[in-house]
Amino acid sequence: MAIPQHRDAESTRIKLQDWLGAHLDGATDIEIVVAGANEVSGFSSDTIIFDATYTSAGTIAGIVHTQGYVVRAAPFGVAVFEEYEIGLQFSVIKALGEHTDIPVPKALWYEPDTTVLGAPFMVMEKLEGRVPSDNPPYTLPPEFLPPDMELDLWVARATPDQQRTMWLDGIDTLAKIAKVDWRALGLDDLDRSQYGPIGPEQLFGYQRHYYQWAMRKPVACIDHAWEWLEANRPNDQHLYGFSWGDSRLGNLMFDDDFTVKAVFDWEMVRICNPEFDLAWYLWFDKHFTEAIGLPRLPGFPSDEECIERWETAVGRKAEHLEFYTVFTMVWFAEIMARVAQSNEAHGTATEELIAMETNNLATQMLAKHFGLPAPE
Repeated sequence: MAIPQHRDAESTRIKLQDWLGAHLDGATDIEIVVAGANEVSGFSSDTIIFDATYTSAGTIAGIVHTQGYVVRAAPFGVAVFEEYEIGLQFSVIKALGEHTDIPVPKALWYEPDTTVLGAPFMVMEKLEGRVPSDNPPYTLPPEFLPPDMELDLWVARATPDQQRTMWLDGIDTLAKIAKVDWRALGLDDLDRSQYGPIGPEQLFGYQRHYYQWAMRKPVACIDHAWEWLEANRPNDQHLYGFSWGDSRLGNLMFDDDFTVKAVFDWEMVRICNPEFDLAWYLWFDKHFTEAIGLPRLPGFPSDEECIERWETAVGRKAEHLEFYTVFTMVWFAEIMARVAQSNEAHGTATEELIAMETNNLATQMLAKHFGLPAPE
C-alpha cells in the first residue's frame, strides 16, 4: 500500500541519466534501465531502483561497468510526513556506513536541487538480498495463496531455525543501533530543538505536533491513548540515545544465511529512548499476525526471549516497553491516517482506504488494548 508517485518513467530515466553523467568522473555512453519503485513495502518516500551501464574514464578508461543504484526522494503532494530531511537521512546513512558496524547501503550522493527530479534526493548503492514483504505480509502461509498465484513467500517457507536466525539477528541489530554514539558521528542535526529539550520531551513535542498536523478527524481511542501517555510518561531522560525509528522486519535486508545484510529507511530517525525501537519491532510482528488474523511464524522466539537478548546486548533493562508500545500504536495510527489522506488526494483511494483514516489496524489494536469500543 505504497503512496502513489506520479512520475513519468521515461522523463525520470532521462533526467537521472543526464544527472549521473555529471557524477561519474567523465564516464561516457551511460544507459539507465529503471528496475522498479515502491512495490512491496513502505508508505512514504519515493524509491527508484535502476541499473546503469557506462564506459569509464581516467586511469581505467574504456572499461564497461554495470552498477545498480537506489534513489530515495521526497514524495510529491499530500505526504505522510511534513518534512523528509533527505539530506539528514543521507548524513545518517553515510556516517553509519563509514564509522560503525551497522550494515547500511553505501551512501553515494545527495542532490538538494529540486529541478532534477522535482524534490531533493539521495543515491545509494543497490544491494542484493531479500527483504520481508509488507504486502502480502511476510507472515502469509503459502497454503493461503490461490492456486493460480505465485508469490515468493520466502520468510513463511523458511525453516523454523532460519526464521529464528533472522528475527534474533534483527534484535541484535537493534542493540547495535541503540549503542551508537551519534554525537561522535557528527549528527548534531538530530537534535530538533524546535520540539523541546533533547530526549523524551523532544520526542513528545514532535509527536504532539505531528498529531495536530496529521489528523483531520478526532479518533476516540487515539485521544484516550494520548491521555494515558501523558499520565504515564516514564522518567527516562537519562536513557535517551540513537533511535532508528522505523524498526521493523520489512526495513531489513537479509543474506542467504538469514542474517541482516542492510538496514533501510531512516526517515524516522530520532534521539530518544532506544526502547522505542524494540517496542516498534515487537509490535509490528503483532500487526502482521494478531491484527490480521494470521499465526505467528513458528521459528520466531517469544517476546520475553527477545527482550532479554536486547537487554543483555545493550547492558540495561528495558523498563518502559508498555509505554513505548502504546506510543508505537498511536504513531502508526496517525501515519495510517496520512496514508489514507494521501491516497484520497491522489485519487487512488477505495472506500476501504478512506475508512482507514480512523479505522485501521493500529486504531483497532489501541481500542483492544484499552478495552474501548472498536473504531467506527
